[in-house]
Amino acid sequence: MRKKYIVSLLIPALLIQFCGCYSMNEITKDDLAGLKDGGDLIVLTKDPAIYSFKEYNYHISADSLHGKGYVKYSEDSDFNVEIEKSIALRNIESIQQDELNVANTTLLIIGGVALIAGVGLLIEIANALSVH
Repeated sequence: MRKKYIVSLLIPALLIQFCGCYSMNEITKDDLAGLKDGGDLIVLTKDPAIYSFKEYNYHISADSLHGKGYVKYSEDSDFNVEIEKSIALRNIESIQQDELNVANTTLLIIGGVALIAGVGLLIEIANALSVH
């Protein structure tokens, strides 16, 4: 009996892995001036380096991005070298910022609640039928 309840909780947990509440959004160079604090940044530069700055560990001045984060030198490697760096905006090829996706989050919550309620109802119906 408890296995059914455990499974009913694990299924929504699995769905969370397929649908994210956050997504990486491309930021154009024109939007850099209005870059809001918060959300992780991935910065691709004209040299082969790719930088990762965690939320609130960076800021933008007039002509540079300043921050403390991590760097990797190829797509295949991991962000494992810690750095504190200023990157000139002219050397930045693209920036991606992690932002909350309200639509996916809302659907995920509603779907999870509906799924749990549905599975619970099916379990109760199955229990009622097996008693008689």
